[in-house]
Amino acid sequence: MFTAQLRAVAAREGCGSRAVSLADRLLDCSPEFAALWAEHEIGVRYTEQKRLLHREIGLITVQCEMLLDPDQSQSLLVYTATPGSEDHEKLQLLSVIGGQRLST
Repeated sequence: MFTAQLRAVAAREGCGSRAVSLADRLLDCSPEFAALWAEHEIGVRYTEQKRLLHREIGLITVQCEMLLDPDQSQSLLVYTATPGSEDHEKLQLLSVIGGQRLST
């Protein structure tokens, strides 16, 4: 999805843009990015619901909202869960444990 968005910005902004420069750098150092870039996808949209799998907490289903700033070619993804739901409790737990490893 991010590759498709980068391709859309690169097409809109043109050859001298930061988006094209970033794509060129990624093509040089990332075979995974190069494979995704070769698919030529543009403008892939996010679904409203996402499922995230955390190794300690398990599956978390969240709502995803994308906020766009087209002038800066930037986007911000905001993930939320319904208050009182199990997924909301898992998100709260995730905010407490952060990057800590719970298993030994």
